[in-house]
Amino acid sequence: MRSPNFEADGLPGSSRGAAGPGKFIGRVGALAVFLGVGAALAMPTAHADSDDSSSGSSSSSSSSSASSSSAAADSDSDSDKADKASARKTRTDSTTDTDTDTDTDTDTEASGDSEPDGDTDDTADTDDTDDTDDTEDDSAAETAAESSSPGQEDVDASAAGQVVELQVVEAADPPAPETPQAPLAPPVDLALAATTKRQAGAEAAATTSQSYAGVNVADPALTNQVSPLGTPQQIEREKIAMSTAKSLPVALMKLVLRFGFLAAAKEQFALVGGPDAANREALDRAIDEYALAAAFQQQILNPMDPAVVTQVAPPHNWYGLDVGGSRLLYDNPDTIYRFMPVNKTSEYVITGRLYDGIPADLTFSVLEGTAGTTSTILSLADLDVDEDGTFVITASGEAAAPGQTNHLQLTSRSTLIAARDTLGDWTVEDPMGLAVHRVSGPRNSLFAQLGGFVLLGGLVNDSPLLTSLVSLIPPLGIAESRPVRGTLTALLLLVRGANEQAKYMALATTDPDTGELRAPNVMTQPASNAEFLANQLQSNGYFQLADDEALVLTIDPGSAGFFTVPVYNDWTITDDYWNQQTSLNDDQAVANPDGTYTMVVSVADPGVANWISTGGLNQGIISMRFQDLDPDSTDAPGVQSVVVRLEDLDEHLPASTVYVTAAERAAQLATRKAGFDKRWAPYPQT
Repeated sequence: MRSPNFEADGLPGSSRGAAGPGKFIGRVGALAVFLGVGAALAMPTAHADSDDSSSGSSSSSSSSSASSSSAAADSDSDSDKADKASARKTRTDSTTDTDTDTDTDTDTEASGDSEPDGDTDDTADTDDTDDTDDTEDDSAAETAAESSSPGQEDVDASAAGQVVELQVVEAADPPAPETPQAPLAPPVDLALAATTKRQAGAEAAATTSQSYAGVNVADPALTNQVSPLGTPQQIEREKIAMSTAKSLPVALMKLVLRFGFLAAAKEQFALVGGPDAANREALDRAIDEYALAAAFQQQILNPMDPAVVTQVAPPHNWYGLDVGGSRLLYDNPDTIYRFMPVNKTSEYVITGRLYDGIPADLTFSVLEGTAGTTSTILSLADLDVDEDGTFVITASGEAAAPGQTNHLQLTSRSTLIAARDTLGDWTVEDPMGLAVHRVSGPRNSLFAQLGGFVLLGGLVNDSPLLTSLVSLIPPLGIAESRPVRGTLTALLLLVRGANEQAKYMALATTDPDTGELRAPNVMTQPASNAEFLANQLQSNGYFQLADDEALVLTIDPGSAGFFTVPVYNDWTITDDYWNQQTSLNDDQAVANPDGTYTMVVSVADPGVANWISTGGLNQGIISMRFQDLDPDSTDAPGVQSVVVRLEDLDEHLPASTVYVTAAERAAQLATRKAGFDKRWAPYPQT
């Protein structure tokens, strides 16, 4: 799944220096538009925001992931899984004593019974003009703006057995002469603090402080609430996203999207007659999820008020909320996706904790521009983790200092940090706890609220003068209202929309070299694709199967430490994978004696343990991932595929194939649902 972009095409990374007068004038004109809009908004509301003139520390936390383990595997398979888990634990433990270098990488990226809350009905449209609702929305938005706008608010926290004290140090606000502030410690000190081993058992519990002008930053994610994902910040973001998705601008844009999605599918699936009836029925739900995803993306446009936002998530019901799905562009059932807005002009500290169930794969990727190209990646093997599982990552425009680990360098075009937990055994592995803090940089502003640093960051970030200029107008409560959020979300849908959807469909249906449509039921050989995580390989294809047919896949994982085989509908999203076995990863599947895996994709259950259900679809997409690859190995993954009739299936399966009874299948599905509920169960907390 590609990480959230904000345009179909990114801003050119190498054209700034060669920009001609016309381009410069155009960009300055764009800045003028932002400032003009800001001035217009500021005139009637400045009195309400007069206290929001300085920037405070901001933090947020979040965490999650998805996948399920098979109950049909034999004792040897169970032993293999235990060995894998042990190996992951050992590998992570070893990083506490070894400094490693940061790699580079690139990235992007159903409800069965419940409909997403992003659906827009007549009532929702009417709500957008309802005085009472607008008043409540504006009031809530202004309250949120006051709490998140630059101020000297204190928050408590501990990470790696220490109290890390932070404060946003604004370039535009030097300390008053009578109250001088202590200088901000360099990022390297934070990273080194995270890896400092506690000296003597009980003494290690003693609190040590690193002073940042006496302001404490809380890390609620590190307290390991019932779900590391279910943080107060995440719940609030979900409420905002669901409200935004019901706004009138989004409702209108969804009509445009529906037309564009359908046109793209007719073209991409032309060899099989376009999308079939079942996929057409799923179109409205897919657009609802796409719109809700954009409503989350709107909330990560402001790098001056960062938060950890979990999105690209399935529908879930927790904390009294019925949250619609926000899946899009090949979401992975095994992966938790979290995003943090960042900008080169600021410094950030990311605090986190790994729990006993270490993920099969874990990455932090720095995404560039509006297209989401990855410039830097920090993987689990590179992460320096303390003995108690906590870690600190710094991110800034500066390169890592000599000997510094856990650092991500931001460029002029950096917009997001994407964190992914990929879970193999859903019932054992846990997503990490995670929080982000901005510790220095320009004040928060209306320009930042409206996404200016994302859309024009390549121009602004390298000019202190322009950065100061666009930061003149403070954040306004009206910019957090539903009408404004809805308008920005609709713009995101407009610039991404059907063109991006067609591009992702084409990964499965079109030969990138010739541009010709590919035949169904043929998987590509695993290869790197710029639309996905850069340090993974993908095998893509689409299927067209009758009820009595099956697609048999023979998979050689090569040097991959993890792989997964999910099924998608024509709109590139998963369906009810928590109640149906519509995906399998190497932890959940049973291996052949030679280390390969044989999977059976079909509508009907053939009774084999390694069955991947199509979820009732006769037509759909398969997008395999191969991750945790050994960079020094020449053992490349491989995939073979063949269509057979179910009555002839046994002739195409290995002699060692494991079959399951109806009771064993039910147990397999129950284990799967339990693993899903571990992440998204209906927790009662409020």
